[in-house]
Amino acid sequence: MAQFPIMKTLANIAITHVDGEYRIRIEDQSGDTAVYRASPDQVVDLADMLDDLLADEDEEQAAG
Repeated sequence: MAQFPIMKTLANIAITHVDGEYRIRIEDQSGDTAVYRASPDQVVDLADMLDDLLADEDEEQAAG
């Protein structure tokens, strides 16, 4: 049976560009960190998704 990961609270996120790839470093409140490699396309997709979510939130606040 698949288990869902434990949800943690984000404390810090950093993105760097090294040797043609992006590295995304994520730290939670307990100090645990994870580093992910990402292609430029993946970083653009992530930025687009966040932009869309924030735009939706802005629209909801303007309507309410």
